[in-house]
Amino acid sequence: MHIFIIFIIILLILIYLNYYYKFNKNFEILQLTSNQINHDVLHEKLPIVIEDIINNIDDFMNVVLTYNYIFKNKVKWNKSKFINKNLSSYLVIYNTNDTNSNIYISNPKFSNKFKFNKNNSFKYLISDYVVSDVNNINDVQFVKISLKPKQVMILPSYWLFYIDDEIDTYFLSGICSNILSIYLSLR
Repeated sequence: MHIFIIFIIILLILIYLNYYYKFNKNFEILQLTSNQINHDVLHEKLPIVIEDIINNIDDFMNVVLTYNYIFKNKVKWNKSKFINKNLSSYLVIYNTNDTNSNIYISNPKFSNKFKFNKNNSFKYLISDYVVSDVNNINDVQFVKISLKPKQVMILPSYWLFYIDDEIDTYFLSGICSNILSIYLSLR
């Protein structure tokens, strides 16, 4: 009987990890107001640009994303020259600057065009590809999104991103996504 229960638990974990590791192969970007965000929209695993101006990012996450994360890691993103891959459930990018900030994103199906290195953060992977021209990033289709001041973007797991500005980022994850991100960042 114990073996059967252990088998069922392992089976449920594998089903969850299989679902979590899948990503949407469509290259769409949703543009919504904060009132339109719900679990169904988030589970489409597509990037979302919030049209509203968000004055308090913590209130936004506590109200809109309440049941979608257990762990929240704030990172003050510094300007980088490398392509990154999000490993957390959701990456919330919040423009605290007085001017627009450019975010370049690409679908996870293009991940094989980049070699990702091990990283100590376990929230994202850093590629060895140095961006010298934002109009031609390794012959991969990247979309430029210009975030206005106090505007938010939600990037699902495994999407590629490049940020050429200093900006606030929040990596939101759960227990299983943390385990999977640790595994992916160590291999």
